[in-house]
Amino acid sequence: MKNITYKLLLVQFILALSLTSATAEEESVFWKDRQISQLEQLTPSLVESIQSMQTKISSVAISSISYGDTLPSSFRKVATARLQQTLTSLIKLKVSVCESCSQIRTNISGSFLKISRGIADDNFRRETAIELNVKGFIDIAVFTSEGDQLSISLNAYEAKSGEIVYSKIVTGTPPKSGSYIHAFYGKMTVPITFTSSTSGVTTVDHQARVIGAEKMVRLTNDWSFTGGGALLSDDNSNLSDKYEKSITGFLIDGTIGYDVFNFGGEQVALSLIAGLGMMTVTPFNNPSYFKTGFSFSVAEQLTLNYHYLLMLTTDESAKASGASIISIGWKF
Repeated sequence: MKNITYKLLLVQFILALSLTSATAEEESVFWKDRQISQLEQLTPSLVESIQSMQTKISSVAISSISYGDTLPSSFRKVATARLQQTLTSLIKLKVSVCESCSQIRTNISGSFLKISRGIADDNFRRETAIELNVKGFIDIAVFTSEGDQLSISLNAYEAKSGEIVYSKIVTGTPPKSGSYIHAFYGKMTVPITFTSSTSGVTTVDHQARVIGAEKMVRLTNDWSFTGGGALLSDDNSNLSDKYEKSITGFLIDGTIGYDVFNFGGEQVALSLIAGLGMMTVTPFNNPSYFKTGFSFSVAEQLTLNYHYLLMLTTDESAKASGASIISIGWKF
């Protein structure tokens, strides 16, 4: 049985390693920068929106790309380069970049020095459009809302009149957390079959309090690896028929999780888990176990969990084929 346990642990390790290596460089960037991941996610919708402008205007130049105050400078540089590269590569609609629109210009008028930037007046707008051979300009604004949700707004206007001919906002979905600490509290119920001195062979549903914590690290968008432990504290003072020895000790395990569905980023999510662990409980002879179950998350942080432990080894005097754990937790 020990050889089987070791093999299962090895299989679990290989699975976690393969899932990690299977993610391309794009996935590793995904978890390092939540804004970049949303920008990549928004790109198809952004391209579709820009191309739909051709019914309103045949050619435009990007006059400005502005950013919300919460977005870091490192993201701004990458986003500007990607937006310009993506939009100027379109075939259906001619899109160019107005370099002079972002430059600071000075003009001396009499005894006054006038400093301007962007499209300061109607004459500059018309003259620049003629130089670039475009019919209008487009302003792009990138900002984040509550919950780290990235949005991009587009405003296109004609060069001659300055009239806005197209306006659109595309919004992304915040990526899931790359890692978190999950603390939980619950109860474990384990049916124990043993030989009693008074009633012979009997089975009782023994209970223990469970308090623990685990660390989750996301491998891909839907797969994650979790490792942690919990403390077992005997809780059978109210049972009339109970096992004479207390069930105290530790649970140590590692699991692979899969997100079945989620809404609103991680506002509501359901995950299935499977893995292996060990229960350091003397009456059961410290058995290894296979762990499965599910976790239901609400409001991103509160969790409701059900896990079943299938014992791989057990003591002959106190047999326990499995145990169930119901717990409530919080993500940090």
